[in-house]
Order: sequence, then C-alpha cells, then structure tokens
Amino acid sequence: MKTRSTAQGVYEWLRGEIVMNVLKPQEPIREGAIAERLGVSRTPVREALLRLADLGLVDIFPQSGTRVAPIRVSKVRAAQLIREAVEVEVVARAAEAATPADLAALDAIIEDQTRASERGDMRRLFELDEAFHRAIFAIPGCLAAADELEDIKLHLNRLRYLSVDWPRSAGHIVAEHRTIADALAAHDGAAAASAMRLHLRAILVPLDLMSRRADAAIAL
Repeated sequence: MKTRSTAQGVYEWLRGEIVMNVLKPQEPIREGAIAERLGVSRTPVREALLRLADLGLVDIFPQSGTRVAPIRVSKVRAAQLIREAVEVEVVARAAEAATPADLAALDAIIEDQTRASERGDMRRLFELDEAFHRAIFAIPGCLAAADELEDIKLHLNRLRYLSVDWPRSAGHIVAEHRTIADALAAHDGAAAASAMRLHLRAILVPLDLMSRRADAAIAL
C-alpha cells in the first residue's frame, strides 16, 4: 500500500471488521497490534481511527485508549428513519420505471441470495442485500442518493451482523426481497413502498429486544 491508499486501506479494513462484528462492541483496539498485523506504521492506523470516531464506530479515550463503540440506539433509529424515508420514495419511483432487464437483474440477485441463505453464508447474503437495494436505486437513476446513505447505514449494518438469526432471518430477508420485486414487476408503486417500509423496519425488532435485556453491545 502507498501512502494515501495505505490510510484508506486501513480505514476500510477496520470499518469492515467493526461492521461485521469481528471487532466486537466495547473491544479494545490497540494501534500497535493493528499496525503490525497490516504491516503498516501507526500513522495510517491513527488516521483511520479518527475517521471511525467521527462516524461513531469507535470511542477514543485520551488517557485509556480506544474501544469499539457500542451500537447506539439513537444512531440506529436515526439511520433507520433516514434510510426508510429515502428508499420508500426511491422504490415507488422504480416501480414506474422498471424495465424487463431491471426486473431480471433483481431476480438474479434474489436467486443468488437464496443459495447463500441455504449454505449459511451470511457475508455473501449481505453483499447481495446491498446489491439488491443498489439495483433498485439505479432503476430511477438515484445512485447518488444511495452513495449518500452509505455512512448512515453503517450503524444499521452493525446491528444486522450482530443479531442475524440463521436460518430464519436469512429466509425472511430473501422473502421480503421477493415481495418487493413482485411489486416492482407489477409496476405497483404503493405496494412496493409498503413492502420496502416493512422490510426496513424489521431491524427495529432486534434493536428493541437487545435494548430491553440490557445487552452490553447496546447503548443509548
């Protein structure tokens, strides 16, 4: 890695480890250990941690080190609200504009998701989940809006990786995507919007459950 790409690479690696719950909430992060593992100096690691702190993914305590931030209820609820407002509108527009090629692309993603679900491949399932939603944004030409949501969705994605319940949750995700795709195929904007709203609100169920049982990964 070269200088700028090194800093970006460290940032992307750390962000992925946190979002996918490899680095768990409240877990200490040691700059030296990360630098040694990635074969870089401490400088890009420090820069990456500052960026992650700005996103609310790590907490930096000047006298006692850095820890992975807990999943904060307020941030998850805010992110869910923003995402719902945007994606419900986008999917309604997509219902008007969807072509046979668009619908075929969505069907192919759902088929790939079904296979990932059957083999218990959570990482691939979520990669395809991102692809499915991004494909919907592309239909009415709203990919720039999808890009704007990326940082906001990090807090939602952390919770999804932490709370996924195989195989039940995986099956629900695929079934909900199929309902959305069917509404798009029918060019029914109201049905597509309703299905998307229900799909995106599903994340609030594990959030409420974890909050009630005072899970150490969750904070207000």
